[in-house]
Amino acid sequence: LGSRKQPVTRSQAVALSAVFPGLGQLATGHRNRGTALVTAELACLVIWLTSHEDFDTQKAQFEIESERYLSLREGSSYEEAEVSWQRLSAKKDDLDGSHTRRRLFGVLAAAVYGYSLVDVLLRSGGEEPQAAGAVRVVPMVDVDTRATGVALVHRF
Repeated sequence: LGSRKQPVTRSQAVALSAVFPGLGQLATGHRNRGTALVTAELACLVIWLTSHEDFDTQKAQFEIESERYLSLREGSSYEEAEVSWQRLSAKKDDLDGSHTRRRLFGVLAAAVYGYSLVDVLLRSGGEEPQAAGAVRVVPMVDVDTRATGVALVHRF
């Protein structure tokens, strides 16, 4: 694969940012902004996925406790049913918290994605691209097979 000598065009930067937030900024030489966007998106996605799994687990626990409460309410003592109700209330609060976290970080991940695209489309780059010592994402094209890809390039 041979590297292209031309700077990354706006449409290439937009395409890279559409693949993953921050790649377009990295490709255009805005290392700090690109790194911040990649990091923010990764953090939001990890927390969203973790919260999603947590929500599913707590939902299953809530359903088990609901069944237990209903069975205790019909054929057991008032005290046992009251203890089960308290556990059920606590599990409902935990379930609501997981659902809120899941939605919040899903929205934040979408917001970072959208901001990254808008940033590449509208901002001409308030900061100067990094020069020597900068790591950039560069589109690559193999002239023989027309295969495309990206490479991390470090200037010395």
